Amino acid sequence: MEVIQSFINFMQNLGAACMMPIFVFIIGLVVRVPIKQLLKASVTVGCGFIGTFMVMDLLAEYIGPISTGLVEKFNLSLDVIDVGWPVTGSFAWAVPIAPLIFVGVFALNIILIVAGFTRTLDVDIWNYWGFMLAGAMVYYSTNNVIFGLLASLITAAVTFRLADYAAPVTQHIYPGISFPHTCSIFWMPYAKFMDKLYDRIPGFNKLDADPEHLKEKIGFFGDPMFIGLIVGAVLSVLAGQGPSEILASALNIAAVLLLLPKMVSLLMEGLSTIAQYTQTWAQNMKFLKGKELYIGIDGGILMGRPSVIVVGVIMIPIMLVLAAVVPGNRVLPIADLAVLTSWFCWCPVAAKDNIFRGIVSAIIQGIVILLIATAMTNIHDIMAVQSGYVYAEGITHTSALVMGQELLPDLLYKIFSFFGG
Repeated sequence: MEVIQSFINFMQNLGAACMMPIFVFIIGLVVRVPIKQLLKASVTVGCGFIGTFMVMDLLAEYIGPISTGLVEKFNLSLDVIDVGWPVTGSFAWAVPIAPLIFVGVFALNIILIVAGFTRTLDVDIWNYWGFMLAGAMVYYSTNNVIFGLLASLITAAVTFRLADYAAPVTQHIYPGISFPHTCSIFWMPYAKFMDKLYDRIPGFNKLDADPEHLKEKIGFFGDPMFIGLIVGAVLSVLAGQGPSEILASALNIAAVLLLLPKMVSLLMEGLSTIAQYTQTWAQNMKFLKGKELYIGIDGGILMGRPSVIVVGVIMIPIMLVLAAVVPGNRVLPIADLAVLTSWFCWCPVAAKDNIFRGIVSAIIQGIVILLIATAMTNIHDIMAVQSGYVYAEGITHTSALVMGQELLPDLLYKIFSFFGG
């Protein structure tokens, strides 16, 4: 157990950008990718992740001051602070049963592939924290190791299955890839349902807001880069920033919308090599009976879609408005505002990149996220205490928007809570 815990600590210190190339390299060896191709693919994946994180850091750098300005402008005074998914993820990795969950989920994934329950081979080890979050909430609420482990395994099994279900929607963009990402995948059926609903609404079903179509119709003014420029400027003005800040925010958010798809494209260049060889390997393995496998990675990769970035950025001020007006909400969105592109990714993707449909779906999702995140405040505070997290002065309660994303872990926490205490 100590060896496993040391390995987990090692991975946490590496971070996703360094860890993913290592696992991609190991899988490449298993599926017999030629060593030169494998080295190039692994390094390319690492560079793609680093580039993606750099662009997201750039977005956070400018969204942070804008968010603060908007909070002051709206005079929001909510008592639960959104500390963001990295903090919540650290709580999950710190749960005492983390080593058991890690080994259990990894073994379960292999068993379910062989049994034909899933086609997703989850190489996104960093995001095992989503499975650990389910285990942590149940473990701390019941003080029962078995319940905590069971919650994690149920979450993993459903996540793998949902990743299979969602994969056909994105195969034309990311062939051989699926997204077993608990932070987003549970909302995919909802997004798909909403898109079918829009098809039945007269007039609404005629609205076409695909970035590519907009670009064809109105040229540069429909380009995601220009949309980013305008949205960045408008957000900055609303936040009460000065002329220099407005210009900097507008240009940098435009840069994010231009560069992020390119960084994700670089990442996918490396992964596509592994995915191709994995398919060939799987078809030749008798115990897999010719099944095609998906390489499972972080759903945040969907941020490479221009529609996803546009919807995520537009939702920033909308989430603050919702936080102020939704009855029963106590969460003040702050840290997770910079990653709304990830939280709402399936809304535009399931709507075939229709920005208008994506925003409507995201608004409804945003309301639910706020209410669930509020309901999860108590267990979030408990995890914070158990992890040794020290609140900043003046903060008494914390949660995160990501807590509203984790639908199944939240549900399992509520169910298992009846059996312990």
